[in-house]
Amino acid sequence: MKKVFSKLILLTALVSISACGQKPSKEPASSTKEEASSSIVTSSVISSDYKTSSSQAKTSSQEQLSTAEKSSSSAQAYKEDELYTEDGLSIKFKAQGASIDKITWNGKQIAKDGFVVGRCANRIANGKFSIDGTPYSVSINASPHSLHGGAGTGMNSWRGPFATKNWTKVEQTFSSITYKIHSADGENGYPGNMDMTVKYSLSQEGALSIEYSATSDKDTLCNPTNHLFISPNGNNSYDNIKLMINADNYTPLNNQIPTGAISPVEGTQFDYREEKTFDKSKNYDDNYVLNGEGYRFAASLTGSTSYLKINVYTDRPGLQLYKDGNGSICLETQMFPDAINHDNFESPILRANKTFYSKTVYEFLAIN
Repeated sequence: MKKVFSKLILLTALVSISACGQKPSKEPASSTKEEASSSIVTSSVISSDYKTSSSQAKTSSQEQLSTAEKSSSSAQAYKEDELYTEDGLSIKFKAQGASIDKITWNGKQIAKDGFVVGRCANRIANGKFSIDGTPYSVSINASPHSLHGGAGTGMNSWRGPFATKNWTKVEQTFSSITYKIHSADGENGYPGNMDMTVKYSLSQEGALSIEYSATSDKDTLCNPTNHLFISPNGNNSYDNIKLMINADNYTPLNNQIPTGAISPVEGTQFDYREEKTFDKSKNYDDNYVLNGEGYRFAASLTGSTSYLKINVYTDRPGLQLYKDGNGSICLETQMFPDAINHDNFESPILRANKTFYSKTVYEFLAIN
């Protein structure tokens, strides 16, 4: 025991001398918060091992370890299935539907139930479509149409299979969490074995990024989205919510399916080109044709009691505005409803062995 004690003292002294003889290195300017967090995890593991090996000796090195642990604990702590910022934004996740379980801002819940839908978000008329002349029929779960990829399991069949299954969590870091799912060839009538990954990342500035990637071994449809229910006021009220949507046009419906026309929002209940009070007297389950192309600003929501503004950015052509009637609004970024059956809409076909990628960001900003 005395030999172990002597060796530990000698080792501690050598490490101290070596550290004093080195100049402190600066972190590269390009290093990220995620890398910094990763180093915290590594040092924590090393400290834990060292504490175990020296516990029998009970030397002064334990006091040094205790000091190091206190210093490390002041950094951001790792929380299972949760991402958060230091200024009060918390996002919790669950495996079912690779869902955003709930989002809270300074203790007030402002969003919930952000499940991923797929393979194809929104409606397909009568559950029928063709790819290069080959006809397909997919399951009907919103009669007479197919919704969000067809029938899911359990009470919420309308949400589709991706939303009602448990995804596999691939990885979690201090700033991101990633899920994956496999959809077998023929599931709900869709062709091809599809593998999809969804990665959520949260910056300390409050930007929640959702990145989708998918491949299939046959030509199929791929149009995922997140069905996040946002309550800008943090309660069940639509009072004084401000909404803006970056769209000059929308797609009129007939029996919940687009007619194929692209019509101006001007003079209709859909005109939110300038930020204005949300019309709570109207119902909404409608697709907007977003202005511009590529990754750009799509919409914003501002609550009157939460002191929070939510900006939405996306690379998708459309945005579905949905009012649930319980104080929540959905801003679902996606391709147009029934796009596969309209030649003038952007096609949702994912070709075999090609990779689908899309990105949407919800930015949460504190306001005065």
